[in-house]
Parts: sequence; C-alpha cells; structure tokens
Amino acid sequence: MPRTLIPPPLIPRPLVPIALAALLLVGCVPARLGPVEPAEGGTTLCCARGSEGITLQYLGVGGWLFRFGGDALLTAPFLSNPSLVDVGIGGIAPDTAAIDRFLPPVRDVSALLVGHGHYDHLMDVPYILRRHAPEARLYGSATVANLVAGDPEIPGERRVAVDGLAGDHQRAGKWTHLPGGRIRFMPLASGHAPHLFGIQLYRGERETPGGRLPETAGEWVDGLTLAYLIDFLGPEGEVVFRVHYQDAASEPPDGFPPPLEDGVPVDLVILCPPGFEQVERYPEGILERTAPSLVLLGHWEDFFRSRTEELRPVPTLDLSTFLERMERVLPEGAEWVLPLPGAAFRVVGSGGG
Repeated sequence: MPRTLIPPPLIPRPLVPIALAALLLVGCVPARLGPVEPAEGGTTLCCARGSEGITLQYLGVGGWLFRFGGDALLTAPFLSNPSLVDVGIGGIAPDTAAIDRFLPPVRDVSALLVGHGHYDHLMDVPYILRRHAPEARLYGSATVANLVAGDPEIPGERRVAVDGLAGDHQRAGKWTHLPGGRIRFMPLASGHAPHLFGIQLYRGERETPGGRLPETAGEWVDGLTLAYLIDFLGPEGEVVFRVHYQDAASEPPDGFPPPLEDGVPVDLVILCPPGFEQVERYPEGILERTAPSLVLLGHWEDFFRSRTEELRPVPTLDLSTFLERMERVLPEGAEWVLPLPGAAFRVVGSGGG
C-alpha cells in the first residue's frame, strides 16, 4: 500500500527536506518514506466512477478545498496557529496576515463545512467568510452558527445550523446541494475524543447568537460534533465519488455513515489522527464500516507552531502507532496518503479522466 508524503508548494523547497527530516527524527513515519513530487495540477489519485476529475487540496488541520464542475466546497480552514502559551493563558485572534498568505483563492466557494466549534476549526472562519469567500454559507451546529454570529458582518442567512438535518449510523440525514448541483453533503452526528488523560477541553453549547466573537480558546466551545458525507455527482445525478470527512476522532459508532438506499460505497475517508488513543477502535471502526479505497490523513501536524516553522506532528500524537493500526484494517489494495499542508490532488476516473 502506498505510503506517501507530499511536499507542499507553499513551503520553500529548501525547507522541505528539513520538514521531512523532522518527521523522521521523531519516528512518526518509517525512514524508507520519501517525498513524492506533485504532478502538474496536483498528485493524481484513483478512482472516481466518472470521467471528470475532482480536485482537492489539504490546507492544514481540518481544512480541505474541493472543486468539481463549477462547485467548490471548503472545510474548516485554520492557518493562524497561535502558540500553546497563548492558547493556554492568553487571548487569541485570527492571524490575518497568515490567512492572506497561505489560503488559496476561495472566492468561488459556496459552502464552508465545520465539524465543531473549537478555535482550531472555527476561529479563522469569520475572517475568511468576510474577506476571502464572500459568497459562501457556513454550515455547522447551532453552537457554531451562534459563535460566528458575534461577527456583525456575517448575516444570519450565511450561518446555517444543520443539527436538525444530521443523520447517524442508523438513519440517513438530509442532503444539501450546492448551487451548481454537482456537490451535495449530509451532516452526521459524531463525537470528539478527549484531548489528554480522558479530559475533553472546551466543552459546551452556545444557545444564543453571540454579541462578539470569542477572545480566548475556552470561549470557542465545541457544540454538537459533526462528520459529513460529501458526494460528487455526475450529469444524471449519479454519485461518482463519495467522501466521508471527520475533523475529530470519535468513539464508534459516532460519525458512522448510515446505510443508504443507493448502495454507493464510500470512496475516500478523511481521518483525524489526534486523540485516537483516547477512544476505542479509532480508526478501525470507521474504516471497517466504510471499507474505502483511499484514505487521507488530516489534522496531524503541530498547529501550535507557525506555518513558517519546521513541520512536526501534534506533540501528543503517536502517528506511527496510528498508521500501523490503520494499515491492519484497510481493504486489500487501498491507498493512503499523509499530505503536508498545501498538497494538491486530482482524483480521476479509472481510465485516467
């Protein structure tokens, strides 16, 4: 099974060997792994069921950018990366210079999905909605919508609470279609692993719209944690590629997709390694449920460090153990990729489309 590190185009090439060396020195990946140069337009992955290609880019932490046809969808980008000291005892705010530098163009994005309200998923979102994605609607829990309501420039029609649309492992939720009709998504009730020693930080609900945006990490409370099914649709409405996205490790069966009448399998699972050792059978449970042909790993890098510093995994993450457990349950022939922030991909049909 391929084990791939993709060097990011946003890090100057002289720093790529340093970033890779940092990964190898902490023992998070086997030393035989090396960088794979992105092809023009992104590294090619397989396989969608149609002839059109789907593009996606890893933005770091929980952020992924998807494009298909004329539709574009974004999941919770986070680029500010305040220090651990600031997160623990200080005030935090979006680093607008970092966002402007590292966020790719997203003016065509019509939907921004957020899994929960913690600062590393939501703090940058109001600024991005105002300055970079002016046509996008935010979709998340009622807590997420109410937290972002603290920004007076983001009107209520751009903050959509999807709690009532969410499915779970037993029943389907409601699909939401993007305006172009080629991408749809379904929220799924999920969960959030404890951060350390069985303790989950920043828990709570925001039941009314905020009068201001949060100013400390503790004010960015989680609310209902959601996973998402994301479908890419062919010209006749058929599903050509199905994605399961999580931005937090969860206890099975939280976040599992339900049985669906169309019988279409999940093609790509996007996993969140941090916290896996704090819950039972993650990632085994979700991988056995979905049996994907492709896995991408997100949220694995240390987000307490600036994007201009050396890359390394989240301090508490035993990534090598996570990868070993993941590989034991992957279906025969499945591929997985550990992308560096900025890595771009193109998913094509089996004929190379």
